[in-house]
Amino acid sequence: MSTNNNHKYIVWGIRIFVAALFVLSAVAKLWPSPTLGIGTFEAKYLGGMGIEGTFAKVLSRLLIGLEFTLAVLLLLPFYLKKVVIPATIGLLGVFSIHLLIQVASGESGNCGCFGELIPMSPLQSVIKNIIAIGLLILPLTKFKDGLEDKKNLNPILLIGLSVALLMFVLIPQGGNSTETETVEIEKGGESEFEVYFEDIAQGNKLLCFFSPTCEHCMATGKALTELKKKYPGLIPEIRILFMDEVGNGSEEEVAKFFEFIGAEYTYKVLSVEEFIPIFFAEYNFPGVKYLYNGEERIFFEGIEDNEFDADKLLEEIKREY
Repeated sequence: MSTNNNHKYIVWGIRIFVAALFVLSAVAKLWPSPTLGIGTFEAKYLGGMGIEGTFAKVLSRLLIGLEFTLAVLLLLPFYLKKVVIPATIGLLGVFSIHLLIQVASGESGNCGCFGELIPMSPLQSVIKNIIAIGLLILPLTKFKDGLEDKKNLNPILLIGLSVALLMFVLIPQGGNSTETETVEIEKGGESEFEVYFEDIAQGNKLLCFFSPTCEHCMATGKALTELKKKYPGLIPEIRILFMDEVGNGSEEEVAKFFEFIGAEYTYKVLSVEEFIPIFFAEYNFPGVKYLYNGEERIFFEGIEDNEFDADKLLEEIKREY
């Protein structure tokens, strides 16, 4: 009896651990906001696999819904041996095959398994999946006497359909991709950004790519404002492209951003779908481009090797004087 109880505790520990992994994976793909998170997942990771447009929108929501569904079902006692655990092992196996292909091709960047919240290389994610698969095999073999299993298919179907439906209700797909396509068509002039700011190719300008609630973006915006105050007439006019991370125009967020940095500049707010292809698919916030007659002279992005450097920017600006 004591051994059986121990096995039950072990099995429960495995189920809770793997369920938590799936919840973390699903939530991470919606970080820091559902619109931004899922848009990034679609553009950077599904787009990188050649999956785009409406199919990417549908697939992203189904994958996240499936992760939530499996997490819930792992904690319920229905068809664990024949359906839930084997399906979970199978899904992890499919993901691992894809990740091994990435490892074999030499890819070492973030695989997107935990979105942008927890960057993981394909190899790290494979190891994580192998550990999870190994743990899930134990309740089907060594500790099968500690696994409660009821044969009722209705809860599985109900939870699966409900979660899938919720993904589409709570995370609307938004507009189609015509806005992004229009931007691509209009590129190729003196500056690809003239579609947003008509004067961007006239003289010298600073073009910033910000998310209005990003702390690093706010710090960079404040640093630029301080530069303009310290070197009046030297620092170029600032133009800002904001990403609409909340999906409603981000008016309140943008107002708070300008209040924090102590100045207001000409700006445009772009939908996640339009913003990602022109910046966030390849670069990280914050982004600052110094343009001279539409030509890029220096570009800062992210918070690591190429982060914003006021001294480097000043040095580059002074070259034109």
